[in-house]
Parts: sequence; structure tokens; C-alpha cells
Amino acid sequence: MQQNAEYKTIIYEKDKENPHIQYILLNRPEKNNAISIGPGEMTEEYQDAVTRASRDDDIKVVILKGNGRNFCAGFDLSNVYRVYGGRPGVRPQLSKRLQVDFDHIAGMARTTLSCSKVVIAQIQGWCIEAGMWLVMLSDIAIATKNAKFAHRGQRLAFGGQPFMPFELFMGPTKRITEVLITGRTFSGEEAQEIGIITRAVEADEIDTVVHNLARSIVLLPRDAVHAGKIRRQLSYEMMGGANFFAHPVFHTLSTNLVYAEDEKENVFIRDREKLGEKEAFKKLHE
Repeated sequence: MQQNAEYKTIIYEKDKENPHIQYILLNRPEKNNAISIGPGEMTEEYQDAVTRASRDDDIKVVILKGNGRNFCAGFDLSNVYRVYGGRPGVRPQLSKRLQVDFDHIAGMARTTLSCSKVVIAQIQGWCIEAGMWLVMLSDIAIATKNAKFAHRGQRLAFGGQPFMPFELFMGPTKRITEVLITGRTFSGEEAQEIGIITRAVEADEIDTVVHNLARSIVLLPRDAVHAGKIRRQLSYEMMGGANFFAHPVFHTLSTNLVYAEDEKENVFIRDREKLGEKEAFKKLHE
């Protein structure tokens, strides 16, 4: 696959055998497909690619993948907080944070759920935080058994917040809540058991399994694909699961925490300035 010239962080390409199947790949393999935030970055390019697929009448299935060894490492830690204009001694405006969070932090997930095609997520390697949002908001998710899932970003400032109610009714609520609060790592097999993904398969089988699944779905009429998707979206709305307004508010609040004196040893934003994002995050987890 070759990256389209109009995208720097996304690969957008039709399947070579079946014109009804579209691939959208997160394409920052050197960063483990960490999601860069803001205009002209992955958050914007991804939304453009998914919207483009939604409007293409030939497409019935979108296969969402990550280029390279890992599906997605979550949001790029070199961007977080700085994307608001925050820096040492400068606390960004609330209005700026809310707008960025609504347009970009929640925007990728909102666009995934509202895609009019069947979205299949194909997961290998690491799938962290915002990468998990994309997986959970896809219609179907197939992962390798040895894939690694984690809500590690929760350890920064979020204390076990669900991205939206949708997350909590995906599987056993207590299991999901424990995964959110602890940010622990779990396998593709456990992700299937909890209900976060559809199926876990062997690594050497995943391409074939996903492609065959997509080929079976594209046998459905276009109108059936679209009507089915709209009906599922309406069901999520009726259950209160597709609310994308709460998260920007709580994300904004969580980037404005006040740490007590005995808690300041593990403040990622402060440590990042001294140690760099990689070492700061490693220190937090340890």
C-alpha cells in the first residue's frame, strides 16, 4: 500500500481485489501510530478519510488498521496539553481546551461511530487508550491473540473515566471499570472474553480472517449496509451510549487537576519538560 499524497499520517486505499472494501491505515509506524492532534495532524486527516469513505457509494466495508507492528499507541504524548497552548507557567484557556477536545480528542471517535459503512478494526501489537476507542466504536473488531490492550492514559489524570457510556455497556461493567481504573495490560484473548473485541485469532491468520469477513459483508446490498448502520447508531443514541459531549468537558477538567504536595512526584506534564515524554511516562507507570 502506498500513502496518498493528500495525507501525511493516513493511508487510504481500496482493496486490490474488491472495490467495495476500503482500507484506512493509521500511518505513523515510527511512533507506533500514536495519534497526533490538531489541524493537519492525524485527528483531522483520519476524520477526513472516514468521511470520504462514508460518501463513496462504492464502499460497503472500511477496514481500519495500523501500519507496522502496532495498531495504535494512543494520543501522541508530545502533543498532549501543548496542543492547547499550555507550557511551563502558562495554563491554557478553558475555551481553547474545550474546542480542541471536542473537535479532535472526541472527533475521531465520533466520526468512527457515525461512518455509514461497516467498520472492521484489525488489531495487532499494542492498542492503547484512544486506539481502544476506535476499536470499541467499530462495528466488528478482530485482534491477534497476542495483541496487547491497555487504557494506560487513565494513569495520567483520569481516574477510570469511561470515554462515554458506550464503553461501560460493551461488556461486564465491573471488568471494564477495573481495566479503566488500573490501566493494566491485557491480551487479545481477554479482550474477547470481556467483550471489547469480536474475536481473537492467531497472528498468521488475521489478514485472511478479516478479508474473508469483509468479502462476505459486501454481498449485502448498499442500502442494507447503510440502513443497518443507521439503525445501530439510533439504538446507541436511545440507550444514551453515543453521547460525545460529556467527554470533552471531563477531559478538559482532568487537564486542570490540582495535585496535593504528596502527589506531585508523579505529575507527567511537569516530568515531561525535564525528562521527555518517553521517560516521563515510564516513570509514571513504574
